[in-house]
Amino acid sequence: MSRLIKGILIVMLVLIGSGGVLYYAFPGFILESAKHTLRFWAGLERRDVQVDDHQWVYLDGGKGETILFVHGFGAEKDRWGTFLPAFSKSYRLIVPDLPGFGENSRVPTARFDIPSQVKRLSRFIEAIGLDKFHVVGISMGGYISAYYASEHPEKVKSLCLLDAAGVDSPMPSDLWRQYRKDGKIPFLYRTTDEFNGLMRLLFYRPPWLPDRFKDYVVQQGDRDYDFREKILREMVEGGMNLLESRLPKIQARTLIIWGANDRIVHVSSVEKFQEGLRNSQTVILDQCGHIPYFEKAKETRRAYRRFLAGLS
Repeated sequence: MSRLIKGILIVMLVLIGSGGVLYYAFPGFILESAKHTLRFWAGLERRDVQVDDHQWVYLDGGKGETILFVHGFGAEKDRWGTFLPAFSKSYRLIVPDLPGFGENSRVPTARFDIPSQVKRLSRFIEAIGLDKFHVVGISMGGYISAYYASEHPEKVKSLCLLDAAGVDSPMPSDLWRQYRKDGKIPFLYRTTDEFNGLMRLLFYRPPWLPDRFKDYVVQQGDRDYDFREKILREMVEGGMNLLESRLPKIQARTLIIWGANDRIVHVSSVEKFQEGLRNSQTVILDQCGHIPYFEKAKETRRAYRRFLAGLS
C-alpha cells in the first residue's frame, strides 16, 4: 500500500474514531481533510491569482517539465485524487479550478461556452508564466484542452485526453439519448435519486457512499444547481462538436484514454479523434465508465507514464 493511501486511511480512522461521531456529523470536514492529505502527499500547495474578472485558485508543486490538469464539468482541482501523486515526483503539476467551479470565481454575467473558457484558460496560463507544457484533460476539460491545443500549438508539448467531449460520436451515449428525449442533462441533481442516477452514468461500478456523504453532496448540488445549469446551457448552445474542424490543427502528440463502457461520452467518439489528430495513440479500458483515472487507476497511470516516457 502506498504512503499516500496510508495517509488518507490514517486521517479517516482518526476522524471516524470515538464511536464514529465525527463521521456521521461532519462529512464535509472528512472530505476536506482527505483533500489536504492528498495535497500533502503529492507535494502540492494551494495558490491563487487574479486574472481579469476571475480569481483562479490552483494547486502547484513538483519539479520538472510542467503538466497542466484540466478537470471536467462539476469537478474541481482536488477531484484528480491519487492520479496527481503518481506524477508529482518527476513533473511540476499545475491543477486549477476552472471558472465557475471549485474555488474559482462565479461571475453571473460571464459566458461559459467552450471558446470563452479557453480564452480564460489562456489568460491564466499567461498570468502564471507557463511556456511549454503537457496537458491532461477529462470530459469537458478534455474539450477545453484540445481546443486550447488547436489555438496554441506552440505551447502544448503533449496532450492526454480522457473521455473527452467535443465531437459528435457515431453512436449517441445514454446521456445524450436522454437529453434528446426530455431536454434534461443529468449532470444536475437536487435529490438523492438524481444523484444516484448520475453515479450510474459516470461509473461502470458506482462506488459505495454512506448516506451521510450522499446527503452532503446532494446539498452542494442543490446549492450550485442554478449556476451549473447556466454553464451547461451555454456550453450546449455554444456547440458541443467544435473540435471536429479543429483537430487537424493540433500538432502535439496525443494519448487518448477511454472507458469502454462510458455512458456520458460514447467510446465511438474515439474514431473521430483518431481521424482528426495527426499523431495519436489510444488506450481503451474494459469495464470502465467515464472516469478512468478512478475506476482503472493503475491502468490509466501506467498508460500515461509510458506515453510520457515515449515522448523523449
